[in-house]
Amino acid sequence: MSAMSLKIIGEKTAVAKIGKNDVVLLPLARYQTLMKRLEDLEDLLDSQRSVAEYRAGQGRAFGDYLKERRGKHRVSSSKR
Repeated sequence: MSAMSLKIIGEKTAVAKIGKNDVVLLPLARYQTLMKRLEDLEDLLDSQRSVAEYRAGQGRAFGDYLKERRGKHRVSSSKR
């Protein structure tokens, strides 16, 4: 059986060491909040990269992309 040590680092958060592995324990709502924030930051970073690529001439206009997509997938541009 592996040894376990637990250190409380906040009112409802703890760090545990189980054998060679460190584990963070926190309430599910806090975890979900952190994951949502991480996703938002990743989206922001992707947007900034896309703008930088476009400004450097490495991208293309969205309208051009849509025309190409419609042609490849035979999608009508009219609304249904």
